[in-house]
Amino acid sequence: MGVVLMARVRILLLFALLCLLFTAGAGEAQKITFSYSSLIGTQSPLWIANDVGFFKKHRMDVNVVYIPGGKSVVEGMLAGNIQIAIAAPAAVLRANLGGSDFVYIGALSNSVDFVVITRDGIKSVQELRGKKIAIGNFGSGTDYAGRLVFDKLGMQVGKDIIFTQSLGGQPTRLAMLQSGTVDGVVLSPPFTLRAQQLGFRPVLDFSSVIPHYFSLGYFTRRSYIRDNPRVVENSLKGLLDATRYVWSNADGTIKILSRHLQISDEAFVKSYYRDVLLAQLDRDLYPDEKGVDLFLKQERAANPGAGKIKSGDFIDTSILDKLRKEGY
Repeated sequence: MGVVLMARVRILLLFALLCLLFTAGAGEAQKITFSYSSLIGTQSPLWIANDVGFFKKHRMDVNVVYIPGGKSVVEGMLAGNIQIAIAAPAAVLRANLGGSDFVYIGALSNSVDFVVITRDGIKSVQELRGKKIAIGNFGSGTDYAGRLVFDKLGMQVGKDIIFTQSLGGQPTRLAMLQSGTVDGVVLSPPFTLRAQQLGFRPVLDFSSVIPHYFSLGYFTRRSYIRDNPRVVENSLKGLLDATRYVWSNADGTIKILSRHLQISDEAFVKSYYRDVLLAQLDRDLYPDEKGVDLFLKQERAANPGAGKIKSGDFIDTSILDKLRKEGY
């Protein structure tokens, strides 16, 4: 009887220890670094998820960092410094063609919000011929979408239009336009609105040429999803909560936009929120098939190595599907 009793005691002690370890692990926040690539409102769900506490709600300790340019983000993730990121798909897809395992787990925007803003004296798209236009980095979303748009308008970048890259994001591009070093710049709201306040002219809205375009999303590595499925799922829960917050809490969203975009003009931010952000932001995080197909068609035309690539090669909505099925 003594042996049996001791065995039972050992089992109970082991069970208690396992419960203790499980409870401690369940309460410990998962630490990750999550980067965003541009100071634009469509990336605000990440700021909201962190500032309002949606990540903490799902036991996530998230270090949010700003890294402009998709190429730099890709390099940071490959180095292990970033676990999840926001970026346009161009650099991500091209890295995969080189052997990487990046995959989009959700969409931020299925439309393109880029606008060509020009100096005084340029009043039409045709007057852009021979002019110098500042974009982001070569290979960035502004470069990718810009080449597609001008191609559809019968203009070839490098021949009819001159693209010059800027390395400091949209504030740098706007400063280049103000200094007169370029004839025009590609900007997104709210910088488009700020440029107009300064007297510059919008000449070409990319969305008028390509209404469906997968322009921005959340991505990570397939290997990271495999090893950390719960972390990725909890991150998406926080982002879904934050996206719903954009529609349900206008005042709170406007305050967060003002802080992160460093714009103190409340009327200006309210106008941007109402007229631009709500139209651009995707509500359920699912990539639009038409937008993805257009992006892939462009990549196949420019890169022979992309001939056989399919949307499933760089988009994985399985976790979103799971959350939707569970009613989240």
